[in-house]
Amino acid sequence: MTRGPRSGRLLAVIAALVALGYGGTLAWLALSDSTDAGEPVIRLALSESEAPEPKAERPVEETPAPPEEAAPAAPSIPAVDDLSAEEQALLDAARSLEMPPEESIAGEVRIVGAETVDGAAETAQATPIMLAPAPDPALVEQSKDGPLPKIAGDGRKPWQVYARPAPPDTPTDRRIALVVSGMGISESATAHAIKVLPPEVTLSFAPYGARLQEWIDKAREAGHEVLLELPMEPFGYPQNDPGPHTLLTSASTSENLSRLNWLMSRFTGYVGVMNYQGARFTASASALKPVLSSLSSRGLLYVDNGASARSLAPALASDVGMPTALATRIVDPVQNPEVIATALDTLEKVSLETGSAIGIASGFPVTVDALAEWTKSLAQDGYMLVPVTAIAGE
Repeated sequence: MTRGPRSGRLLAVIAALVALGYGGTLAWLALSDSTDAGEPVIRLALSESEAPEPKAERPVEETPAPPEEAAPAAPSIPAVDDLSAEEQALLDAARSLEMPPEESIAGEVRIVGAETVDGAAETAQATPIMLAPAPDPALVEQSKDGPLPKIAGDGRKPWQVYARPAPPDTPTDRRIALVVSGMGISESATAHAIKVLPPEVTLSFAPYGARLQEWIDKAREAGHEVLLELPMEPFGYPQNDPGPHTLLTSASTSENLSRLNWLMSRFTGYVGVMNYQGARFTASASALKPVLSSLSSRGLLYVDNGASARSLAPALASDVGMPTALATRIVDPVQNPEVIATALDTLEKVSLETGSAIGIASGFPVTVDALAEWTKSLAQDGYMLVPVTAIAGE
């Protein structure tokens, strides 16, 4: 189709207008000295009351400090009033740790067998030691109280399956085991111990804490084998009361075994038990032996914390064919750095003389930090840190 004269003139006019528009825009940009040229600008008209004051005249407001974060609540079983003096002291000391609640169970735990240096991961062991998954269904008996440990149909026992394996090249002498007790009462103290202690340290949990199974899983994830603490009658009971379901010399055997089942059902994945107090109970063969027989029939080991020289537990455990371990020394009978250092020196001396030693320590943050620092040089000094099962299984 041939374009007519009218359409030709129309196109010429449109082209001229377009050229004039572009030219005008370029000229305006070139001649304008505005710092806002070429940028979209929104201008707001403010009244004098709305206009901001000059920065130089604006007073500096102090930001109020946030309120101090409350310590984790004490577990509901038992109430704080039901805790023993030792447990209450542990809870009070743990509250001094300035650890946010989200770090309690959801906090990071170090990877077993690896350390991070300058951002690069370096393998501390050729093959990291991994603990068996817990619970193993073959090692669990369901009861009215909850899950109870048992020996599997193929003969496997909880104290062996749930143990932290010792490296195959572990020497037979200069071995030291550490058991840190009172775990689970304070969430912050428990998280702190799991985080800073080497995985060879065995952790012992009281049966009264909140979310115990979560803590057991977290501890085992970090490489720690765990024990269950059994509250036993001390001298001076009931003024000195270890807590609910305490095993008593005045109770019948059936009552004590019923209490034992309740205590054992609090969580799963433990290798054995350790007495909490119990100077009177462990001195009574008639009260103690049925309890040890029941524990032995379930494939557990027994650790005597060494607090009572009258304890019959090691001898009676041997009578019923139960693996047992007797602590060499309590590391922190008082919260004093010099006392703790002396106790640790004693462990080294005893392991040098007899081949092995077992130290029992509380979960107080000052003790845990001292243990973490002390264990750093053990290997250099010729000693081997091992889990308590490595010594109890001798």
